[in-house]
Amino acid sequence: MDFTERFELYKEGGMISDEDIKDLNAVIELFKKEYGITLEEENASMFIAHLCAAYGRLSSKEAVDEVPEEVLKELESLDTYEESKEILSKVMKATNNPLNEVEQGYALLHINNLIAQFKQSGEWHTAREN
Repeated sequence: MDFTERFELYKEGGMISDEDIKDLNAVIELFKKEYGITLEEENASMFIAHLCAAYGRLSSKEAVDEVPEEVLKELESLDTYEESKEILSKVMKATNNPLNEVEQGYALLHINNLIAQFKQSGEWHTAREN
């Protein structure tokens, strides 16, 4: 199932705006185009929920704690870390609502988890492999 209902609920609740929804859809399109993955509620709800919350926090100027140093060190040691950074960079270029450094750290965690999940299921294909 796609994220239409979630986006509408978040918009009605004042958590995200129409511009945020455009950015979220750009991220979903990026994954489909570049990696052959259709992000849906069943496979990417945590990542999309994080982006929604991040956009809401950025517009309300709500602070969030930084990713703990030990978590970042563990993330940096994973073989998917560089690929996660590359995807985060593409996400930042595809969207108009820039994530701050703290939110980027959390997005990186979610992206890494997505890569691991899709590799484990055999769904991970990059455009370079096609």
